[in-house]
Amino acid sequence: MSLTGLFAIGVSGVTAYTTSLEAVSNNIANSQTVGFKRARTDFADLVTASSPQSGAGAGVGAVNRQLIAEQGAVTRTETKTNAAISGGGFFVVSDTAAGGEGVAPYLFTRAGDFAPDTAGNLVNGADYYLQGYRLGADGEAGAAQGLSGLETVNINRAPALPDSAGDPGALAGVKLTADGRLVASYANGESYALYRIPVALFTNDNGLVEASATAFLNASAAGTVVLVNPGESRSGTLESEAVELSTVDIGREFSTLIETQRAYSSNAKIISVADELWRRLVETAA
Repeated sequence: MSLTGLFAIGVSGVTAYTTSLEAVSNNIANSQTVGFKRARTDFADLVTASSPQSGAGAGVGAVNRQLIAEQGAVTRTETKTNAAISGGGFFVVSDTAAGGEGVAPYLFTRAGDFAPDTAGNLVNGADYYLQGYRLGADGEAGAAQGLSGLETVNINRAPALPDSAGDPGALAGVKLTADGRLVASYANGESYALYRIPVALFTNDNGLVEASATAFLNASAAGTVVLVNPGESRSGTLESEAVELSTVDIGREFSTLIETQRAYSSNAKIISVADELWRRLVETAA
């Protein structure tokens, strides 16, 4: 192998382990981020047209993959409108409160730390608005199906009342049920379901594309999105007053960080040695 090849191998190693350091650093930084999915670095041997015949490789390549399908631990909170999905699926969210009025694309997240804003819209800590189906007086969503039937969930919306019902009075509280209903209670002691929160399912969760702030966009690799009620099909159930924690394990990440730092230093040493050999060759030739 030529000295040029040694330089190339050393540079590939430094580049690959820089990629790994980026993933580990981001994982550690988001160890307390609700709904965050850790990334893993996959390494692969690089070959050139001549390397199979020579028996020598051409270095290493690396790519970071976010493990979107991993389930994080669920922890209890004291906020009635917080929710965690225990099992498969995602919340449908929008980056604007007008999400149900054709301002798609919708996004998908596991970060269920939803709380009302000043207008009553349920929004999570990343400023994404929860989407759901408006329910009628019979507690059903009617003909609303798919993404087109969604709207931003607002706890201040007037309930659809049966014909015999009187004025319910002021809103007294809200809660989420395991099957995805947002139920509001009122001053007259009555309760009415305002929305049904669907769960989005994909054939391949890891095929989703990261958008920002723990939210993802659909992509062809993920398959067509299907919206179901919590607990149906492959969907998990909703746990109210709870959130899903980050999937990052600090102990594992620090172990990976140490291993990656050592590998980075070793590959940097290869470049240093190749540079020293090159200088000696130049001095000898002179």
